[in-house]
Amino acid sequence: MSGNKKYIVIGSGKLTVQIAEYLKSENLSPVVFEKQIAEASSVRRMCEKKEIPYEAMDSKKMTERLLKELSEHRIFVFSSINTYIFPKKVIEHENFQGINYHNALLPYHKGMNAEAWSIYDMDSVTGITWHRIRPAIDEGEILIQKKIKLDENITSLKLLKKQSDLAYEAFLEIIPSLLSDEKIKFVNQANVENASMHKIKDVPNDGYLSKKWDFRKTFAFLRAMDYGKLNTLRKPHIRFRSNVYEWDKYKIEKGTEAEQDSVEINANNIIISKKGVADRIILVNSYVPEKSAT
Repeated sequence: MSGNKKYIVIGSGKLTVQIAEYLKSENLSPVVFEKQIAEASSVRRMCEKKEIPYEAMDSKKMTERLLKELSEHRIFVFSSINTYIFPKKVIEHENFQGINYHNALLPYHKGMNAEAWSIYDMDSVTGITWHRIRPAIDEGEILIQKKIKLDENITSLKLLKKQSDLAYEAFLEIIPSLLSDEKIKFVNQANVENASMHKIKDVPNDGYLSKKWDFRKTFAFLRAMDYGKLNTLRKPHIRFRSNVYEWDKYKIEKGTEAEQDSVEINANNIIISKKGVADRIILVNSYVPEKSAT
């Protein structure tokens, strides 16, 4: 399969470069495409350091570029941490083959920011999927899946890293078959009623912490929204005393078992206590953003 074929890796993040670096080590001359979102790109820097050809472009240019390549070669695409949506005319071209990495156990949590939704929904298990690229988003047949057991402390940022590492481990398992003439076995996704599809604009509970939640759900929401310094989801909020507050960070503090649910402000910290729970959630350095001030 590797003869007279061009290998293109499309996406962002370390995993994209790892895949390209592996293909380069096999003398397959990969090229990395990235949907351009900002001028600065860590993928560009990593590719330049490793001497891997790199191009950034918008969606329209990406489609034009892929169609040009398809007119000249058979191509195999590895899609990884990728927001570009492949149009039908690309996917159904006779010279196109490709697989996509998705950071959930399909058919669950299709679409964007699956790691956050897995945490917010308090799933006990999540994982990763490599699947065939099809016109419908995240609907392709499954090539390989691997599971991750979720604990009640993991954040979206930490889960993303675990999933990326596991995705590369899975890639190393499947790549020998993909580069040989061996027939690849894909498995149809299970039929699941009400399987969720998350759009890029979707945010757990629209980004608002509900005072009605119990302790576990509240903490799950905070961890789901937690991408460290990455601006993946907007800052979470809480409505309290006719104002909408944001905060710099959150922490769990040991205390005495609360007799009732309560929310209070003390020294710029919002303190959330839940009936029957000794731990308290502290929203540190809480403030009313200027645009929300009443």
